[in-house]
Amino acid sequence: MKKTLRLVAVLVVLVLASTLVFAACKPDSGSGPTPGTDTNGVVNNDFKVGGTVILGSTTQMGGDFRWTGLGQSSANAADQDIQGLTTGYSTMELNQGGSYVWNNTVVKSHNEEVIDAGEGVENLRITIEINSGLKMSGGTEVTAAHFLAYTLAMSTPVSLEALGYNLAGQAIAGYAEYSAYNGTNDGQAVSTRYGSVTASKKFAGLRLLDTYKFSIEIAGPDYYPYYYADTYGAISPEDLNLVLGEGVEVKDDGDGAYLSDAWYATTTEGEGEEAVTTYDKDAHLQASRYDYYTYEYTGPYTVDRWNATSSEVTLKINPNFAGNFEGQKPHVETIVYRLLVQSTQFAQLQAGEVDVIVGLTDGSDINQALSLVKTGNYGESHYDRAGYGKLQFNCDFSPTMFKEVRQAIAYSLDREDFANTFTQGFGSVVNGPYSVNFDSYVELQDELEANLNPYSVSAVKAAQVLEQGGWIYNADGSTPWDKSKSPVRYKKLAATEYGPNNINQSYKGVGEDQNLATVKIGNDYFMPLVINWMSTEDNAVSELLTTKLIEGTALTNLGMKITKTETNFVKLQGELSRIPDYGYGGTPTWSMYNLATGWNTAMYDYAYNWISNKDNEEMYDAYIDYSVNFLSDDEPLSWWDDENKGLTFDEAVAKAGGADKLGMNYISYAMVYSVDPGDVDEYNKWFYQYLIRWNELLPDIPLYSNIYYDCYNSKILNFKTSPFFGPSDAILYCAVSSAQ
Repeated sequence: MKKTLRLVAVLVVLVLASTLVFAACKPDSGSGPTPGTDTNGVVNNDFKVGGTVILGSTTQMGGDFRWTGLGQSSANAADQDIQGLTTGYSTMELNQGGSYVWNNTVVKSHNEEVIDAGEGVENLRITIEINSGLKMSGGTEVTAAHFLAYTLAMSTPVSLEALGYNLAGQAIAGYAEYSAYNGTNDGQAVSTRYGSVTASKKFAGLRLLDTYKFSIEIAGPDYYPYYYADTYGAISPEDLNLVLGEGVEVKDDGDGAYLSDAWYATTTEGEGEEAVTTYDKDAHLQASRYDYYTYEYTGPYTVDRWNATSSEVTLKINPNFAGNFEGQKPHVETIVYRLLVQSTQFAQLQAGEVDVIVGLTDGSDINQALSLVKTGNYGESHYDRAGYGKLQFNCDFSPTMFKEVRQAIAYSLDREDFANTFTQGFGSVVNGPYSVNFDSYVELQDELEANLNPYSVSAVKAAQVLEQGGWIYNADGSTPWDKSKSPVRYKKLAATEYGPNNINQSYKGVGEDQNLATVKIGNDYFMPLVINWMSTEDNAVSELLTTKLIEGTALTNLGMKITKTETNFVKLQGELSRIPDYGYGGTPTWSMYNLATGWNTAMYDYAYNWISNKDNEEMYDAYIDYSVNFLSDDEPLSWWDDENKGLTFDEAVAKAGGADKLGMNYISYAMVYSVDPGDVDEYNKWFYQYLIRWNELLPDIPLYSNIYYDCYNSKILNFKTSPFFGPSDAILYCAVSSAQ
């Protein structure tokens, strides 16, 4: 995940390049395709505007369309689609193969130069000049200030107070000083998580050079060198009123961009010890994030109507949109994005309630889609999936905080049988966070397959790893575990294993299994091997997991119990990532979820997906928001010790005492921040070891990787998707036949 200007951990969604690349060609001047012809996903601006397309998603939208997932550990995939359809003019954009490319529609010129920052440190300065005449949905011309406003605003105490986030510019030189400025302390020493810094009103690494020109200076050594350094140039413009509100300007007097004083204005209520001071822009940021109608959009579409009750959004074409990275403009006049129920999605398609159903993975669904295609009324687009379905664990509390429990579940589930049953021949099993099409995997395939544990079904191995992990007790504290004495195993907890806020001391099952609870015997706590699983409703994967995992005898014989709770996706996301606004009640209860993960760019960067620097409370709090599994594995080398940064793989192995000693936290950072751009051989060493370590810790259990099918009404012309270019991207290239 790119963490330069907008750090949003997505449900996880980081990516490698795939071999599936669907080429898109620019039409020659005056010789474009005949209007109305199906050109299979290539650029076509000769279509006529008109018609409506209804997109469907089985993911329930949450209405977070402006800055999806900001300040959270994951982002709603459906909300991301809407954000993608309404956001445009980024200096770099993803092409059909998942690679970042410069957006020539927007960028007139760009220049990258390595500069000496002193004391042996090198920074990367990227200077960008944009084209004049670009307009937002309301007609406002886009200028350089529109590209800097978000980074400036979301790197301040104001955004931290309002949204719990101020990390937008953390990769840019001068961030520590700028983020410490509160409106009154310019030039003063401030204690921060970066140590003592001199607060600065001006952001030294951001420059507003003229009306259409700006620069970004990426700070070394933490953020440069970086394996994907070219992508630091990807930055999107925003409506100034959306981000800043009234009365605030983006300025630059020659030594750094900054926001005018109105951004930091405060109001104090109460007196004495009861006085509370807040930033005036706090209320603006909280309101503007969910204001769909007041502010302008930069993308091909605008939000016309959002119905939270039905989870449906209607988008209208933005006639001012100048095009994407290859000049493609929208031609479908109206897009409706609608919630689908998986069990009835084909009925909705055939009834015209939806025109596109996406990401079909279940074999029976794929066969049904192919049958519809044969009628001539529907089309399909398919591609090898860059991702997989999985069981995902929270690893900081409950039995799933122990790798032996996660491994025992894997040994108890026949994943080959599960994949074959679910995909009906349209899928396979992977043994780690990779796609079989990834370049690094292809190069290392033989070595990886020889060393990755496939966790083949074995009741013996499942019992062995549990015993090795200390799950040897009965409910009364006696040992060894005896099924006739206790239906589930128990583990005696060490003081370091009580979990956040000592939650494991009172841990218990849910529903009918509340009696399976941690017991205190003397001064010791014994936790039961009961795992609370939360699943979405009407989910075919959940139903098959119930059959394969819960209803069998394997877990009962093993001394393990899994409870199942069904809910909607928004609630599940709230519990998974502990988001109060999504229904999280404040106490972790569920620690196993069935989800899907995918890579949506050609970047494979997991540096922020694990908890880092647990010994520093402020840093720990800052980075835990981006930990997908709440897992920390930082021994023996810590990335936050300067002497460990920049080591080659061989140097790190020697210092750690062996490759098997390297922790996943360190590997994930070194893989991208210790490797020069283009050094594939060095990168692959880290990539290999990351997969090996991940496979041992098993924060997720991959269930299946498959071929994706998208099925659509044949009224849609020029529809083509890829692993990295979904329907919400592909629709930009489309038109409706009746409008031609």
